[in-house]
Amino acid sequence: MRVKLFTHTDLDGIGCAVLAYLAFGKENVDVEYCNYDDIDDKVEVFMEDDSLYRSYDNIFITDISVSDSVANMIDILDRVDRRVQLFDHHGTALFLNKYDWCMIKEDIYLSNIIKTCGTELFCVFALWLEYLNIYTPDVRGKIIQFVDIVRNYDTWRWKELDDKGLISKQMNDLFHIYGREKFIDWAMKRIMFGTSPLHQDKWFSETDMLLLDQKQQDIDIYVEEKAKQIKQFTDQLGNSYGIVFAERYFSELGNQLCEMNPDLAYVAMIDISNGRVSYRSIRDDINLGTEIAHNYGGGGHPKAAGSTFDSTRAMETVTNWLFDSENFENVL
Repeated sequence: MRVKLFTHTDLDGIGCAVLAYLAFGKENVDVEYCNYDDIDDKVEVFMEDDSLYRSYDNIFITDISVSDSVANMIDILDRVDRRVQLFDHHGTALFLNKYDWCMIKEDIYLSNIIKTCGTELFCVFALWLEYLNIYTPDVRGKIIQFVDIVRNYDTWRWKELDDKGLISKQMNDLFHIYGREKFIDWAMKRIMFGTSPLHQDKWFSETDMLLLDQKQQDIDIYVEEKAKQIKQFTDQLGNSYGIVFAERYFSELGNQLCEMNPDLAYVAMIDISNGRVSYRSIRDDINLGTEIAHNYGGGGHPKAAGSTFDSTRAMETVTNWLFDSENFENVL
């Protein structure tokens, strides 16, 4: 069985890749990582190549969604074979539920109703079709634990769980330390074998913990530095928000800046080199995904969202402003 997976680039999207590799075998899965600014183009090009499309038995889109026009194209081209299935949890994608091959759910019921994530929705699907039954009950238990850890980070539920939720933050930190491919290999080994034959229930080795301790020190220093640089503005809806230029640690930085500045509705972190804006809030009276990021071609959750922009144009605008002839004369 050949499988094509289009998935997001964050921990939740990577979690879907881990599940796909476990369910279908790494050698049988072709993963393409996508962001909001290129998912439509990548899926459209793929679907328009009929021979390429037909070379895969299953095609999954996880933790990210396509536009209505691309979804309509998929619905037409895939009407007979029904090879494509989409799993997402972002409120901005709920309109896609009109297609029977899309599953968009923001919440899931466990002991109570909680926010869900792409990895969890994909796991429910894989368990339902028994793709993970090749593993022992102990390994399936570790897979479910991995899914819980990813969900609690992606929905920021880990903050509510105090010390019990720390593992979710640590796993996301380790993802950024190791990078995508090394982290995927790490996650699959931990799910299958733990840290050793005698510690199959453990996630982190001593080396992992040393790296995590150093990472936390780096994050603390970075947050302290950026807290001094934040500027306050008012958006078109009348919300007071903070702006800061940043290139890393967006979730932790954004949430801590919001806690330090409770008068702000949200914080926008601009990564000018990569053309990304990350939005974070800790308030319940604003939906960043639908009210803010969606207006700039992005999406996300009520308290965590993102959008993209043309980084080349932004750099040219800043460069022209900084080094134009009038500024040069003022310096002289």
